[in-house]
Amino acid sequence: SALRERLSLPSGTSWQAISLKMSRLTTKNRQNRGKRVSGLDALFSCAKDRKAFLGLCGDRLLFCAMAAAVLLFVLWPLLGIAAKSVNLGEGVSLAAYENLFRENGVLIRHSAFTGVLAAVFSTILGIAVALFIVTMKGGMKGIFMGILLMTMVSPPFISSLVYIQLFGKRGWITYRLFGLMLSPYNKWGIIIMQTVHFASLNALFAMGFLEKLDLRLLEASRDLGASPAQTMRRVVLPMLKPAAGICFILSFIRSVADFGTPAVIGGRYNTLASAIYMELIGYADLEKASAMNMLLLLPAVAAFLLYRVLMRQADRMTAADGQKQGKGGLPLPLAGWFGAAVRLLSSLFFVMMTLQYLCIFLTGFLKSKKGRYYFSLDHFNGLLTYNIESLARSVLYSLITAAAGTLFAMLFAYYLERRKVRFRGFYDFIATMPYLLPGTCFGIGYILVFNREPLKMTGTAAIIILNMIFKQLPMVMKLTSASLAQLNSRVEDAARDLGAGRFFVTKDIVMPNLKRTFVTGFIYNFSSAMTTAGAVMFLISARHKLAVYTLFDAINSGEYGVASLISSMIIVITIAVTGGVSALVLREKPKKRKKEEARHVSGNERFE
Repeated sequence: SALRERLSLPSGTSWQAISLKMSRLTTKNRQNRGKRVSGLDALFSCAKDRKAFLGLCGDRLLFCAMAAAVLLFVLWPLLGIAAKSVNLGEGVSLAAYENLFRENGVLIRHSAFTGVLAAVFSTILGIAVALFIVTMKGGMKGIFMGILLMTMVSPPFISSLVYIQLFGKRGWITYRLFGLMLSPYNKWGIIIMQTVHFASLNALFAMGFLEKLDLRLLEASRDLGASPAQTMRRVVLPMLKPAAGICFILSFIRSVADFGTPAVIGGRYNTLASAIYMELIGYADLEKASAMNMLLLLPAVAAFLLYRVLMRQADRMTAADGQKQGKGGLPLPLAGWFGAAVRLLSSLFFVMMTLQYLCIFLTGFLKSKKGRYYFSLDHFNGLLTYNIESLARSVLYSLITAAAGTLFAMLFAYYLERRKVRFRGFYDFIATMPYLLPGTCFGIGYILVFNREPLKMTGTAAIIILNMIFKQLPMVMKLTSASLAQLNSRVEDAARDLGAGRFFVTKDIVMPNLKRTFVTGFIYNFSSAMTTAGAVMFLISARHKLAVYTLFDAINSGEYGVASLISSMIIVITIAVTGGVSALVLREKPKKRKKEEARHVSGNERFE
């Protein structure tokens, strides 16, 4: 109907007639592109079509502003860390790099050991969970998906706390059920917790890859006589190699950058990320901490390059014009020893997640007396002694981060993917760096560059919100890029041929077609902002304390019941807000059809 109105065609015009009219206009526009016009004619044309002129100017100004923001809030902090590591302000000095590898050799080996094992185990577990859910049918699939998504909103530190309560020396399972007194404070505790935590994101990524597989390959394998188990092992698994490589890289980077898990259950087993935290908090040595962060920058750059190669391979594995799976999932049963292994690993994962959340919610209402537990509300009195205002502050900051950060990431990804701007690879690399670097590194950079005029923001809410927006920028950009790959660019070309400017094409055509991507990005940004720890650790102040650090104070004080209550509140609020936004944005307005349209709809009108 919009095209008919723009082309001045009657309401009953068929789709073929509209397409013919558009093709004629396109041919005419192409013929006119070769004609020379004077500068006065061009100026008069712009003045005549003010809407197009403003759209063009607004489009370019918008991209320039976003590119400047990425350079200012991503590249500049990284350059600040590099400058501080060589003491650039007082003359170049490499004192921080002297004996850096020798003094931190043990920490580097510890980080590499836990990172590799956690990445391998979480990749295997994530792919097993993805295959388990994708091949499932019926209502149970929604339940398992709900549990999987809930793991994305778990506050940091609380998973390690639950692990101690379940499997510690006095754990509910190890001691009370089996009579064992095992110490959880070691490297294997770090590996187990990181494996379970990273498996959730790996499973979601692998599910997105599996849903794009062309079903014709599976049908061809079955037609040639292969059994479901053989098709799974010889067709599906080899095609998952790029996705497995990407999961491994992302999990390794997250493990190396994780300081919370080693800090809580690592005991005497320290890693490079936890040592950086101690250099800042314990010794206030910014120069050495910056040099140690630069050590993590080298593998991050190598991981980014390998990530780009694997992503191109993954794109070639999934055909955009292939036969899609729809809502039925992967039409292959889990059979044989491979299917049994997938079911076993998935069952262990979901049992662990169920126990974790039961423990989180129940610990806030349980007290122990002489080895026996009973229900009590005493922990609510202890909750009042903590800064509960931090919870409302976290919700406010997270809402701002989710709304502004998602829109910014979607627009910036659109310009890089569709507009093919200059230095596209450079901007993409810079925008991806926050995900590859430890959160503590990103926070240190903000302290170094935003503590002086004219952009002094330390001690304010703005520096916290901006840090969260650009720390979570890469993930939403990748989600938008994947969605744009499924959006036909010819729709935008048709709008341009009809006279719409680039700015209005973006506003009126592209963004409305990315509603689901916006919701996904909003959920990711909001949940990440509610549970963020490392990136803003050095940016918060007494006036701007967040709920996560109130939770951390309760754990350090031994108030595990109060910590469970705070975690439960964070989880419930996150689920309620993200669910409400999803229902509000994705709801479909009822369409009112005229009686004559309801009686008969032609094929052309159905396509429209």
